[in-house]
Parts: sequence; C-alpha cells; structure tokens
Amino acid sequence: MAEDMKQALKSYFQSKIEGADNLEIQNFKQPSGGWSDEAFIFDVHWSAKGQNRQKGFAVRKQKEGGFMPEMKNLYPQFKFLNLLSKICDLPVPGVHWYETDDSIIGGAFFVMDKLEGESYVPWSKEGQQFLKQAHDDGKIPYEFVELLAKLHCLDYQKAGFSNDFYVPEGVYDYIDKKLIETESLYYRYMMYPDPVMVDALEWLKANKPAAQRYSIIHNDYRTGNLLYENNKITGILDWENAEIGDPMVDVAYVCAKSNRMDSPFLCYLLDREMFFDTYSSLTGLTIDEKVIHYYEVFHQVRFVLISQSAGKAFATGQTKDLRMARQGYRWSLMRGMVAELLGY
Repeated sequence: MAEDMKQALKSYFQSKIEGADNLEIQNFKQPSGGWSDEAFIFDVHWSAKGQNRQKGFAVRKQKEGGFMPEMKNLYPQFKFLNLLSKICDLPVPGVHWYETDDSIIGGAFFVMDKLEGESYVPWSKEGQQFLKQAHDDGKIPYEFVELLAKLHCLDYQKAGFSNDFYVPEGVYDYIDKKLIETESLYYRYMMYPDPVMVDALEWLKANKPAAQRYSIIHNDYRTGNLLYENNKITGILDWENAEIGDPMVDVAYVCAKSNRMDSPFLCYLLDREMFFDTYSSLTGLTIDEKVIHYYEVFHQVRFVLISQSAGKAFATGQTKDLRMARQGYRWSLMRGMVAELLGY
C-alpha cells in the first residue's frame, strides 16, 4: 500500500515539477492521525540543470467514512490555507495544487509544504509527559496562546477572505448559522430521540452570546494539532473546520473537558488563569466565563455528534477503521459531559 502510494506520488510530482530528472520520493510516512482525512509526508529529491534539489511536501487526502463524511470538502481548506499562508507569519503550510482526479491516489487531495517538528497524542503517556514538561518550562504555553491571539487579530477582510468565505454580519449571525447546522446534524446521526441532546440544543438557542467581533478561527486549536521542535511550536495543522466566526469559540475549545479529560491543565498544557490573562492582553478581547461555558456546551454537543457519526460510519460499512468503532462507543461518555455541563 505504502509503496503503491509512493509510486503514484512520484509520477504526480514528475508531471508537476518542470524539468525534473531522477526524481525520487524519500522519507515517506503516514502519520498515525487521519481521523478525518489521510495525510502523507515525504521529501522529493530531483535534479535540474545539473543541480540537486530537495523539498519537503505533505499531501492531505479525503478519507472515506471519517468523521461527518457528508460535510467533507477539501477545496475550502485548500483555499483557506492559500490565503492564510500568504498574509501571516504563523507556522502554517503553504499550498501548491488541488486535485479532484480520484485515479491519481484514490481520492481528492491537495499538496502543501511539509512543516518540521513532531506531533504528540495528548492523551498518550508520551504526549502527557511532553506536555507536562512543556507546562513546567513555560515557553510553549505562552507561544500556544500567542499564536492563537495572532490568528484572531489578523485582518481577514484586507486579506480577501470575505471574497471566498461566509462572513457573519450581526452579533448573532454566526451562532444562529451554527445552531441550524448543529441541529441538522443531530437529526442526521440520531439513533433515537435523546432528551439530553434536545435539552442542550434548546438551551443553546435560548442563551446565545453576542460576538464581540469576528475573526479567523481554527475550530480545532489544541495541543494535538500542533508540531513541536526545540521547545518551540513549529506548525499548526488540521484547518478543515477553519472559518470566520466568534473567537470565543476557539477560546472555549481550549477549555473543553474533552481536550483535557482529568488533567488540571487546559489541553494538558495551560493554567486557565494564565491562558485568559495572556489572551486578553494580546487581543484586547474580554473573556466572559458565561460565554466560555456556553461554547463549551456547544463543543460538547458537537463531540457527541462526532461519536455518533463515527459509530454510524463503522456500523454501515463506510469504513473498516476500528478507531471509528471505538469513537462510537465514546458516545455515552460525551453525552454524559453534556449533561454535566447543563447541571444535571
């Protein structure tokens, strides 16, 4: 399988790099992630005009039967990164080509720059050891907050995002749109009528917060979606859910219990007070605990839906990935966290 993919990519890059001789794919690997889409990382070596050249690339390929597969479309992510990588100094990959021809590597994909560094599964023993050490050192926690603040302070209108992406207008426009989408997903993945989820959806409708302002948001900003090297964050990954929205969505996501479980640190890394104080000082935004609680409920409802979509994909044969079955079994845990947040 890996060798077939290497050969397919070799042929593809041969067609894309003009005048390339002796082209080879080296250091090929598939990261252990890939819950939503598949990723492949490698170096391309070639010669041109008598000179040897090398460049690192990554490929993101659409995966069949991942989380919420009906909503997957790689092209918006490609367009988003294409704009974002050109306007900021954040460690995000530049992009090169987007392809819809399934015959190339078996699905739609896009090519981007490879970022150096290692990723860690935050709930693994190795990941928790790394993040605990990083917490104690203090440099990575500050950089974690600083990068998020920089993202939220970017001028998305000047960068042209409003030409290609939906930009909310009124203070409730963003959350109104997200609640319609979330309720639709509830009915799509519903196994049976669930009073806890219905209660949560109605609570979300009744307690909507007004956005202080809108910004570029990542929508999955956590320690497991970053790369690290030499006590520094070297990459921000997984931009599939990025959009223009309320920045408190990202702040609350960092706080979400599902991203720290029993750890006393947010995302296994941050002291809550340090996070809030540093973020507020860097962005000028006020953090209201009620708004954070609101979006934590919102995220937890989405986590339930992710578990349901994963379980359904495995049960209906859309995927044979056993991780999807395992995630489906986490439905009751995710649902229990919704109930806890609602004060049951």
